[in-house]
Amino acid sequence: MKNLIFFDIDGTIVTEKDGRHFIPDSFFDTLKLLKEAGNLCFINSGRALSEIEDFLLNLGMDGLICGCGTYISYNGKELFHKTIPLELGNEIIKDLHTYKLQWLLEGKSTLYYSSLPYTTHIGDFKENHMLTFPDICSLVSPEDAHDLAFDKFCICLSDESNFEPFYNKYKEVLTFIDRGNSFYEIVPVPYSKASGMQFLMDYFDIPLANTYAIGDSTNDLPMLDFAGTGIAMGGSPKEVTVSADYITTSVIDDGIYNAMKHFNLI
Repeated sequence: MKNLIFFDIDGTIVTEKDGRHFIPDSFFDTLKLLKEAGNLCFINSGRALSEIEDFLLNLGMDGLICGCGTYISYNGKELFHKTIPLELGNEIIKDLHTYKLQWLLEGKSTLYYSSLPYTTHIGDFKENHMLTFPDICSLVSPEDAHDLAFDKFCICLSDESNFEPFYNKYKEVLTFIDRGNSFYEIVPVPYSKASGMQFLMDYFDIPLANTYAIGDSTNDLPMLDFAGTGIAMGGSPKEVTVSADYITTSVIDDGIYNAMKHFNLI
């Protein structure tokens, strides 16, 4: 029976070298061998579809899970998309301003940033996105921040932020993923990288035992915990490695190739 294999992007497929994206040559050979053996290979990323660069779309994957399970495609065809309802989105945006939380809203086709100055890590994302995706980045003033279509969002806390009331208000309808350094990735319940996997398991009628997931960060925990075999990249945080069934080497040290070789998938 064929296997479903899921790959995170940042820190798993791609690393940074000399300030640029870097994918080891071994990854391309590995992907080719996996597909020749009949396996189905999917990106499974926290990034929204709008944040997937062309070089990733052209890797030759069978499809994408984006936005922590809020968007799924196969062979270029959209299978599933869940966006936050406008009424809820408007309430969230209003509270982001009320509680002074610096934010990025991530949609299928647009990235929204505040026109106000950023003093947190989100400002680094803004700078990078404005260079990488200039046509889909939209700067929104507090007065105009409503009726925006987004699937998930990120926040970062500044000295002025009041996080607790925001968290308490939305904790039943939103999943808060603590990425460290006062940075949170936030996804509507019940979606996650694991829910995206379940969707594709049902779609292809492939059992859990034939699923493999490879990641390196805390937003990968749902898929590592859920997969038949969870694989952590070398150098991952402890909370990730303890949830994995196997720890491979780092990206730069051909971690994906070594893991696939270890499990006799190539």
